[in-house]
Amino acid sequence: MEIGIERDNGKVVGYKIDGEIINGLYITLEFDKVSDNCKNFGIQLETPKDGTIAQKLSKRDNLCIVTLKIDKENQVQYLVGNDMSLIELNSMPENQMPAEFRNMITQAYEMTQKNRLSDFLK
Repeated sequence: MEIGIERDNGKVVGYKIDGEIINGLYITLEFDKVSDNCKNFGIQLETPKDGTIAQKLSKRDNLCIVTLKIDKENQVQYLVGNDMSLIELNSMPENQMPAEFRNMITQAYEMTQKNRLSDFLK
């Protein structure tokens, strides 16, 4: 499945997803899809050191892409929309959404909101 996202140059590019977790929050788990999304949207991550997770938040207008790289073979992406419900996210059980991931998604959600000072200075 793909969602069209407008790049900085105005071109709409397909963002590959595996499914919707809650309204406004999509997940991509397949390695090749995450790699394609990273290539299409210029997202670069280092391979993490043992025991750490490399992470990158990439803002795109009213969306934010959260990319997490666990090791060379395991990575995941979350596409966070400005219409995602924080209440629904925070009510998810720990075994469905680890707190560490939930915190990153919350941070990404905050980046999508228009009340940021950087949005007023544009």
